[in-house]
Amino acid sequence: MAATHEPQPFTHVAIVGPGAIGCMLAVRLALAGPSPRVTLIDHRRDRADRLSARPIVLHAPEGDLEARLPVRLVPDEPPDLVILATKAYAARDAARSAARWIGPGAPGPVLAIQNGLGIAEEVAAVLARAAVITGVMYQAANVVAEGEVHHAANQRTHLGYLGRAPDEKVAAVAALFESAGLPASVEEEMAPHVWGKALVNAALNPVAALAGVRNGDVAVRPALRAMAETIAAEGEAAARAERVGLPYASAAGATFETARATAENRCSMLQDLQNGRPTEIEYLNGAIVRVAESYGLSSPANRAVATLVRAVSAARREAS
Repeated sequence: MAATHEPQPFTHVAIVGPGAIGCMLAVRLALAGPSPRVTLIDHRRDRADRLSARPIVLHAPEGDLEARLPVRLVPDEPPDLVILATKAYAARDAARSAARWIGPGAPGPVLAIQNGLGIAEEVAAVLARAAVITGVMYQAANVVAEGEVHHAANQRTHLGYLGRAPDEKVAAVAALFESAGLPASVEEEMAPHVWGKALVNAALNPVAALAGVRNGDVAVRPALRAMAETIAAEGEAAARAERVGLPYASAAGATFETARATAENRCSMLQDLQNGRPTEIEYLNGAIVRVAESYGLSSPANRAVATLVRAVSAARREAS
């Protein structure tokens, strides 16, 4: 899509969340040409001090990259772009914190790149004055150590608004990503991309997490495959009720394609359960159940895995 105005470059980008994706974006954008100033925002002062004291290292497909940049609890001055790179369950609180420092008047755009359903709406409700852009990312990054990230796959990010056409702000974010070597496209409709990725994650992640297996097992073990197929079919029914067209012919087919392509990967939900961290289940299967029920549909498979993940997560977190 051609922008109606020439995209204006950003001069100061604040990235909220020093996890794998946040650190990857911080390094990539800091090294982009012409590069904006980049501030990484952390809610922990001790970690922010440590990350500020040394370069953040990115092991990328093209070789190792590193950038030394400020890591702050609050940016030194209001940015003209904010990227929320937190987990889905933390996005609303991150937006509340950002509301205190994004500046008066008409702030720059806020990009929400979380996985799942309903996140952009939650962020927009908190940041009513900001243009909240939705990003659906196909990036694979994993934390090696604090401030050190393995960038395993650099794939496209889809950018746009939910419920309205894109504008020059979306085009400017896409141009920024492209300048940093991150493929990006401006989309007329974002709902298909949001739902498309959410259904794949909902069918793959909790099944792999509850079984304690790598992604590839979900595509080849009959019981796991059958569960994923049922979850995907229920998700498709919810999407149809919402009148959302999906970007593929079959959610189950897309799930198994993803499982095979990432066969050796331990999904983030499995890692979260194993490490006693919260999961994104409420924005995946939990959200599918809520949407389905609003149309009088039942989603027993999604309800079952959501209930099980909640129970396992609570037990692991209590034990840890």
